[in-house]
Amino acid sequence: MTSPTVRAADCAAPLVQQGEARFASECAVCHSAKADGPTMMGPNLHGLYGRTSGSLAGFSYSQAMKTRAVEWQMDSLQQFIAQPQAFVPGTYMPYVGLASADDRHAVACFLGAQK
Repeated sequence: MTSPTVRAADCAAPLVQQGEARFASECAVCHSAKADGPTMMGPNLHGLYGRTSGSLAGFSYSQAMKTRAVEWQMDSLQQFIAQPQAFVPGTYMPYVGLASADDRHAVACFLGAQK
């Protein structure tokens, strides 16, 4: 089981870099992770950890995402990106999920580094 928060021991620099590459290929078409990045089709994911789902001001979330009210941490994010519709039934996110557990962990490490 993964840790609930991002720890340096869990996310060495090469893993963060792997996650950045995977984010660029899988997520960046809909999401930004930059502090000054735009809200796109999906919400900006900069500073995601500790945020409650459906709470970023200025983004139009599904009622399902707002109602779920999960705090984004290492484990919850990995569960969500594995199967978004299973983790939050009714989410607007049109993504089937990231199959590789290693890739999910790497993306979670990358996003954890975006503080």
